[in-house]
Amino acid sequence: MPTRVAIDSDDVEEKVSSIFQQVQANVASHKKNMVQLHKLHVQCSQHTQPTAQGLRLVGEKVFNSAFREMICHVLPLKRGTTVADRVVRFVGTYVKYLGEKTTEEMQKDGRGEEEDSLTARFVRFLLSTLLRGFTSKDRYVRYRSVQFVAEIITLLGELEEDLYTSLRGLILERAQDKEVTVRSQAVIAIGKLQKAEQPEDLEVEDLSLVDVLCNIIRYDASPDVRRIALMNTPVAEKTLEAVISRIRDVEDTVRRAVFQHSLPQIPHPRVLTIVQRERILRAGLGDRDPAVKEAARSLTLKWLKHLEGDLIKFLETFDLVGGDVAEQALYAIFEAEDTIFSSVKFEGSYWESLTPEKAFLARVFTDFCVRKGEHARVEDSLPVVTALAFLIQASYNRLADCLRMRQEALNVRSDPFNNNVPEQDASWEAEHLDLEFVVGELFRIAVNMDYGDEIGRRKMFALIREMIGQRALPDGLVPGCLDVLRRLTPSEKDFIRLTVEVIQVMRDPGIDMDQEQVAMDDETQPGDTPMKRSKLFAPSAEKSAEELARMADVDMRCLSLCTAMLERVMSIAETFDENPTLDGVLTELIIPAVKSKEPAMRERGLIALGLCCLIHRKMAVTSFGLFLNQVEKASSSLKIKALQIVFDMLTMYERDLMTKQPGTDGDPQEQITEFLLGVLGNAETESIQAIAGLGLAKLLIAGIITHDKVLQSLVMIYFSPETMGNHQLRQCLSIALPIYAYAASSNQQRLQRVVIPALRILTEVFDELDSEQEMITPLQILGTLVDWTDAQKVFAPDHATSQTIYSEIHVDLAVDMISAMFDADDAQRKVYIQVLNKLYLPNEIDENKLRKLRYLAVSYRMKRGYPDAASKASFERFLKSLEKHYAEVFEGLPEEEARKMEAFKDLFEFLDEIVPDVGGDTAKESRKRLTQAKQSNETTWKERLKRAGSDESDTTNTSPSPPSKRPKSTRAAVLATHKVPKLEYDNHDSNGEESEEEDSEDRRSSTKRKRETIEDIDADIDQLLGKRLKRSSGASATSAMTASTTSRKTGRKYNGGKLGKPRTGATKATSARRQHATSSDESDAQTLPESTLPEGSEIGQESDDESEHEVAGDLLGTDSE
Repeated sequence: MPTRVAIDSDDVEEKVSSIFQQVQANVASHKKNMVQLHKLHVQCSQHTQPTAQGLRLVGEKVFNSAFREMICHVLPLKRGTTVADRVVRFVGTYVKYLGEKTTEEMQKDGRGEEEDSLTARFVRFLLSTLLRGFTSKDRYVRYRSVQFVAEIITLLGELEEDLYTSLRGLILERAQDKEVTVRSQAVIAIGKLQKAEQPEDLEVEDLSLVDVLCNIIRYDASPDVRRIALMNTPVAEKTLEAVISRIRDVEDTVRRAVFQHSLPQIPHPRVLTIVQRERILRAGLGDRDPAVKEAARSLTLKWLKHLEGDLIKFLETFDLVGGDVAEQALYAIFEAEDTIFSSVKFEGSYWESLTPEKAFLARVFTDFCVRKGEHARVEDSLPVVTALAFLIQASYNRLADCLRMRQEALNVRSDPFNNNVPEQDASWEAEHLDLEFVVGELFRIAVNMDYGDEIGRRKMFALIREMIGQRALPDGLVPGCLDVLRRLTPSEKDFIRLTVEVIQVMRDPGIDMDQEQVAMDDETQPGDTPMKRSKLFAPSAEKSAEELARMADVDMRCLSLCTAMLERVMSIAETFDENPTLDGVLTELIIPAVKSKEPAMRERGLIALGLCCLIHRKMAVTSFGLFLNQVEKASSSLKIKALQIVFDMLTMYERDLMTKQPGTDGDPQEQITEFLLGVLGNAETESIQAIAGLGLAKLLIAGIITHDKVLQSLVMIYFSPETMGNHQLRQCLSIALPIYAYAASSNQQRLQRVVIPALRILTEVFDELDSEQEMITPLQILGTLVDWTDAQKVFAPDHATSQTIYSEIHVDLAVDMISAMFDADDAQRKVYIQVLNKLYLPNEIDENKLRKLRYLAVSYRMKRGYPDAASKASFERFLKSLEKHYAEVFEGLPEEEARKMEAFKDLFEFLDEIVPDVGGDTAKESRKRLTQAKQSNETTWKERLKRAGSDESDTTNTSPSPPSKRPKSTRAAVLATHKVPKLEYDNHDSNGEESEEEDSEDRRSSTKRKRETIEDIDADIDQLLGKRLKRSSGASATSAMTASTTSRKTGRKYNGGKLGKPRTGATKATSARRQHATSSDESDAQTLPESTLPEGSEIGQESDDESEHEVAGDLLGTDSE
C-alpha cells in the first residue's frame, strides 16, 4: 500500500542527479543505473497524499521534477556532444525497462493493461515536457527535444487522442525545420511512428506518414535527411518508386544507402518490372563511385541467389534485345564470383535448341574470356568453326522460313476474295525477333573464333559471302555479317572488293533477286552450290511501278551494305586510289541516292557520302558545302545526320576546311563558326540543339574553334531557362564545360573573359523570367563560373611547371568584377561582392595587377555605395584581406608615382572620370541617375554590339551610323536564350522633315527628363541639408555640394585597359545641378549662425578642394578619403 509519509525532495534530486552524472560518463554503467533509477522511481510512487478528489501522487511529482531538471540540462547542448547522446540513449533505455517491469508486475498480479499505470503516467509526463521544446527558438533545444522523442516513440504505447494528434502535428512541423539536424531526427521519429498508423484513422485531407517520407526522399535539399529517410522507409509497393528514384541521387552516400539498405529488402527480383530491374542495375553498375558499384554487384548476386543461381533464369528477367544491362550484370557476376565463372560450361546439347538467353550467355562468356586473355577457355567451351558455321546456317534457315510464312500470311490477308484469312498472330513477331537475335549473337561469337583451321575458315567464308547477297537477310544483321567477313579477309582491300562485288551483283538488272531466297539445309555448302537466278528487270526501257519499287528496295539494301562496309574501313590515305571499284559505287549508287527525293534513301545516301568523305580528303573539301546546305534546308531527321557529318569532317580535316584558301573571300573559320552558332540558336528541335551544342563543345575542347563568342554562347545556353527541358544538352555541357576549363590555363583565361558579358545577359534573363520558367540565380551562376576558372583545379601533367600554369585568373576576374560594379545596379553589385571573397589569389602575383585591383577597390569604396550592410562588410573584408596579405607590394609604390607610370595611365583616367554617387541618394535614385548617364553616352553601335557579346568582325560596314534594326550577327552572339533583351539604337536620318521633327521631339523629351531628374536630386539634397542644420552651416553645405559637383568628371568604363566613350550627358546634368543647388540654398545658408562654419570659410566664399571634401564627407555621411 502506498505510504503517506512525506518525501524528501532534496534527497530525490540528489540521487537522480548522481545517476545522470554516472550515465553520461560511459555506456557500460547504464544497466546498473537503470535498476537504481527504477527502484527510486517505485519508491517515490508509493508516497501519496489523500485529497477530496482522490490520492495526490506527491512522490511521483517530486521524481518527475528531478527528472525534468536533468533533461533540461541536456536540451541546450549542440549536436555531437557525447555526454548528451549518452543521456538520450539512457532515457530511451529506461523507458523501455520501465515498461517491461510494469508489464511483469501486471502479469504476476493477474491484472490486464492499465491506462493509469506508472509507465503510462511517466510517458505522458515526459512526452508533454519534450513537446514544449519542439517550438523553441533555440535550434539545439529543438534538436534534442526531437531526438528524445525519436528515441522513446516506439515505447509510448497507447496515447490519448489529443496527445497523439499534437505529437503527430509537431513532428510533421519539425520535418520542415530549417535546420538539417532537426529534420533528420524528425524523419527518424516519423519512420517509427508510421509503423503503427492505420489508414482508416486519417482524415481525408491528411497525408499519411508514408507519403510524407516519400516526399522527403524525393524533395528534401539535404542529402543526410534523404539518406535517413531511406533508412527509415519500408520498401513496399507504395514507396518503391520513391526509393528507386534515389539511385540517381547527386550524393554518393544516398545512392549507396539505396543499394545497401533499401533494395535488398525486395524479396524477389520478379517483384519488379523489367524496366525497373534494368533501371536499377544500369545506374548501379555504371555508377562513378566504387562503393556504389560494389553495392550494386552485391545486389545482383543476391538476385541470382533468389533464382537458384541459374544464369539462364537470371537472363530471362531482362530485355536482351533492347539494352545492354544484362551484359553488364553478367560481367559483374563473373568478376565478383570466380566460382560461377569457372562453372560455366556449354555441353553438346546446349547448342541443339538455342534460345536468346543461351546465345546471349555464350556470347558474353566469350567476350569476357577474350577480354581477360583466357583464349583456352574459349576453345574448350565453344564448338569448332565448322560446327559453328553449320549452326549459323541452320539458325538463318529458321529465320528465313519464319519470314516467308509471315509474308504468305500477309498476302492472304490482302486478298479481298479470300474469306479464310488467318488472324494476325503476335507470336510471329516475337519469334522473328528471337531468331534474329540468336543469329546476331552467333555472328558476334564467330568474330572471336580462331580460324587456324582452313576447312572451317573456308566454310565460314562461303557461308558469310552467300548470306550477304541474300535479300532476306534483315538490315539489323548486316553489320554483324560484315564483321565476320572482315575477320575472314586478309586485308582491307580484299574486304572492300568482296563487298562491292556483292553490291554490283545485287544491282545487276539481269538478276532475279526473288530466286535468292532458297533455304539452305545442313548438308549444303553455300560456296559450292550456286543459287538459281533469273532476270529481275525487263530489258525494256520502261518499267512498271512495281519494278521501280523493287529497284528502290535493292538500292536501299545496297546502301546498307555500303554504309556498313565504309564504317569498317580504317585507312584514310589512298583508299579510293587503291580501290577503283569504290568510284563506281560512288557514282552509280551513293550520288543518285543523295539526289533522290525519297527521304529515307537520301538519308542513307548522305550517310554513305559522309563516310566516303572521312576517308577521302579531296571529296570532303568539295562536298562540305553540300552538307552545310542540308543542315540549313533539310528536314529535322535528315538535318541531324548532316550535322553529325559536318562535325566529323571538321574534326578530321581542320586545316583544309578552316583555313583561308587563295582566291576566296572572308575567313572560313569565322563563317563556319557563325553558321554553327546560328544552328544552335535557331534549332527546330531539342535533338538538333543538343547535337549542335555537343559538336561545338568537342571543337572547343580539341582547339579547332577558339572564338570567345562560341564559349560565351555555350555558357549562356547552359544556364538559360529555355534549355531546362533539354536534358541531353544540359548533361553534355555539364561535362564538357568543366573539362574544357580544367584542361589548360589558356582555356580558363578565355572563359574568364566571357564571365562578365555572359553574366550581364543572364541576369537580365533572370529578371524577366516567367512564372513557369526555372533558372538558377545569378549568384549560383557566378559561383559556378568562378569554380571553373579556379587555377588550382587546372590539369597539371607531371612535366608541367609553374610557368606553364597561369595562376592569376581570379586576379583578372576580380579586376573585371569591380570594374563592372561601377555601372551595375544593386542586385548585380551584391552578387559580385558576395563572390569576391571566394576568389583564389596566389602568393605570387604581378605587382601591377595587385595595385590595379587595390586602386579599383578603394575607388569603389569612395565613389559608390553598397546594396546593404552585409555587402559592405563583405567588401571591406575583401579589401582588408588584400591589403594585409600584400602589404609589402602596396607600400613599395605611392599613388603619386603610380600615376606617372604608363602601365596605370588608362586605369587612373578611368577612375578619375568616375561620377561619384550623390550623397543622400537612395539606391533607386542612384540607378536612375546612372541610367540617364548611360542613355546619353555617345557610344558607337559597334561597341554596343561588342558589349552584348558580339564581335566587331561580325560586320563589314565601318560606317559609324547605327543600323535601324538589330544586325543578324548579334543573334548568333546572344543565342543562349530568347529572353535576351534586344539592343535599341537611335535612327539617325539626315533626309526628310519627319526625321528632323522626331529628333527635335527626342531632344525636348531628353531635356525634360534631365530637368526632372535634376529637380528630384535637388529636392533630396534640400531635405538632407534640412536634417543636418545642427551639424554644419548652409554655406558649408553649399560649398560642399559645389565642390562635389565640380569635382565630377564624365564617366568611363575601365576593362583591362580599354576605355569607352565619355558620358557627355552626365557633365551637362552636373553643371545644371551646380547652378540650381547654389541658387536654391543661398538664402537658407545666410540664416545659419556663423560659428558653425569651418575655420577659414565665409558665407558666399568658395573653399579649397580639401576642405570641401571634408565638409561633404561630414554632411553626406561618407568617408572623407
